[in-house]
Amino acid sequence: MKTIMVALLACAISANAQDLRAGYAKTDITPAEPVRMGGYDLRNAPSEGVHGNDKLYVRALIFDARGMRLAFVEGDVIMIRNHAAWRAKIASATGIPVANILLGDVHNHSAPSPGPKPETNWERQFEKALLATVRDAVNSLQPVSLAAGTGHSRIAMNRRKVLAADTDSTLTFDENAQSQSFGKFKTSQPVSIHDFAGVSRLGANPNGPIDDAVQLVRIDTAAGKPLAVMIHYACHGTSLGGRNSKVSGEWMGRMQEYVERQFPGVGSIFLPGAAGDINPRVVGGLDGYEDNVETTWALGEEIGREVARVYRTLSPVAFPNARIQVETADILLPRRYGELFKDFRNTAVTAPTTAARLGDLMWTVFPGEMFHAIGQRVKAAAPATHSHLLGYANGYIGYFPEQKAYAEGGYEIDTSHLDPAAERIYLRAIAGLMQRFR
Repeated sequence: MKTIMVALLACAISANAQDLRAGYAKTDITPAEPVRMGGYDLRNAPSEGVHGNDKLYVRALIFDARGMRLAFVEGDVIMIRNHAAWRAKIASATGIPVANILLGDVHNHSAPSPGPKPETNWERQFEKALLATVRDAVNSLQPVSLAAGTGHSRIAMNRRKVLAADTDSTLTFDENAQSQSFGKFKTSQPVSIHDFAGVSRLGANPNGPIDDAVQLVRIDTAAGKPLAVMIHYACHGTSLGGRNSKVSGEWMGRMQEYVERQFPGVGSIFLPGAAGDINPRVVGGLDGYEDNVETTWALGEEIGREVARVYRTLSPVAFPNARIQVETADILLPRRYGELFKDFRNTAVTAPTTAARLGDLMWTVFPGEMFHAIGQRVKAAAPATHSHLLGYANGYIGYFPEQKAYAEGGYEIDTSHLDPAAERIYLRAIAGLMQRFR
């Protein structure tokens, strides 16, 4: 499928070289020994090396506007556990207020998951790298100019596949989660499974909607040298499936490597969007595809070319009176009814939410896997020209489906902790949060 490219929306962001500073740093966290990779129940053994020259990094981008700092910190991992503990460590190491630290992961299913109390050599490596990277970014703060723009890519695809006909198969419903042919559920006597037309399963849905926006923020030094680029896109890091046993930067890592090669001196940071119902258009273990890192790399370079195209059209400029505003809220969402039987006193799920504004740029954080259409509504609610949804950050509450998706069923619905009314309640709370910026 060819990448769709449409007209660029580019706008200079109000900032002044004397008022606004930025610093960027990244540190290699590629495991040197076997690690447990997350994301798939199918695996039952540690990793077996690294694909090619792939690397995992911790990346940090810090903005400073007249003493107010905003930190974006991303790990090339599947999940950061206990964000509150990690954010507190970063705040202690840097002096940046916890509320101003946006800590997330790229949701890479070919990578491990660090806990807040390091127990393995790699987890100790991660902790050291995380804190050092943020300190390095702070120490490299310098005057900058900014520009923002939007491109489009179709490396992603809606993953809520609706079965077209009754089928009998020896595959399980979701082949990349549990399988009769590989992993801990492997059997020499597979059982035929009957599935039904109209049922939603994980898989490719080429006719389904996605958020195809590739949103960029280009950051140059006051001297006009490349410094950093923020890349926003909504897509899971799952092009390599549960049978893959090697660590990889996934398509996101390859994309960033490609972009950094095109523009020497620039440091990239990928900020995943609302990807709860969006996969890469090729996923190993689904729809008959096999794990193939060459395909993963090709997807990364495809979107990398679009990032590079948009980047070249942007002309960062400086304006006076840069200001950072950060607002937070603990949004309470109703817990799904079936979970209330465990504890009828625990009726709510808390979604720690941060919204941040810098000039005409805004970011809204969601702690989990939001469906793309909700993410688009959040972006539309923000009172800024360039609005971004940052998923998988500052916590994890699981899947956040649209209300209408509950009638369709499927993996995300079955595993969500949220009641169908959560979308309406959440968007009402977001509207109230956005009022603080007007």
